[in-house]
Amino acid sequence: MKLFYSGNSPYARRPRIAIRQFDMMDQAEEQDVAPLNTVDHVLFTHGPGGRVPALLTDNGTFLCETLIICRHLDEASGGKLYPTDPAAREFSFRVEGVGSLLMDSLFVRAHDSRRDPSEQSPGEQKTEATRAARIYDELESLVDQFSGNIDMGTLSVAASLGYADWRHAEDKWRAGRSKLAAWHDDVMMKLPSVKDTYPAF
Repeated sequence: MKLFYSGNSPYARRPRIAIRQFDMMDQAEEQDVAPLNTVDHVLFTHGPGGRVPALLTDNGTFLCETLIICRHLDEASGGKLYPTDPAAREFSFRVEGVGSLLMDSLFVRAHDSRRDPSEQSPGEQKTEATRAARIYDELESLVDQFSGNIDMGTLSVAASLGYADWRHAEDKWRAGRSKLAAWHDDVMMKLPSVKDTYPAF
């Protein structure tokens, strides 16, 4: 397999964490394809999107979209990325969904804030900042239930919080959320897979 990524993409960070955490480095070659916005970019030889992450499978199938790539990695690993117990697996999906929602919200706000001021939408930025605050609170309420789990649910949350650190330090997501902060800083950041892929800023 070949995983196409760019260094600080929060979406690409999720499968990159998984590949490291679940001992798949010998199965997946990683290729940094930044910068992305070029007419003759290598990704366009595989599909129309031109976005990361993208995965070229051993069978030559080109996959895009983070969740789909992680499902494929789960199959390729023999089911290591998610719990096998049905209830635990369902809960992992729930946590992964919350983490994905946070990442999407943060990404929309970061993208808009980097536009020319004349093209920015303060209303959209406020909406997404409010949404992110609700998600941080939800994660604080859930952390006791997922704190001992290492799966794509918790790894996705860690990736999203790392993105918040990088792009939205003004959120101060640790403030008033001591359990979530301790889990991220003292548990997840001790994992080489999480630490080694943390955004460079």
